[in-house]
Amino acid sequence: MDTLALKIKKHQDALTKYLMNLANYYNNSLGNELTYQAVIDTHNNHFQLLKLGWTEDRFYYNILMHFDIHPETGNIWVQQNNTEILIDEGLEEYDIRKKDFVLGFRPESMRPHSKYAVM
Repeated sequence: MDTLALKIKKHQDALTKYLMNLANYYNNSLGNELTYQAVIDTHNNHFQLLKLGWTEDRFYYNILMHFDIHPETGNIWVQQNNTEILIDEGLEEYDIRKKDFVLGFRPESMRPHSKYAVM
């Protein structure tokens, strides 16, 4: 396997474990009434954490986190983070570097001023 394929595989494994662990943690939290789902598509490199379900008479469907892995660079694009979790810190235990993240939700002109990857 070439280095790009190894990088993508490493990032797929890390995101899969990370989101599955988060979903499991929230689903087992005291007083939780909603369902948390890790949506994993390793073929197209899309990864999401969803919150959904009914509370009283209201239905919830929220995308809490959305990541993509870029096929040409292997970088993890953070498309959405609707949590207070600092993703780069959460993925440190999987040996993912800050320079492997691209903040997709930030304008391209702002990315060079961050500690993350530009592309």
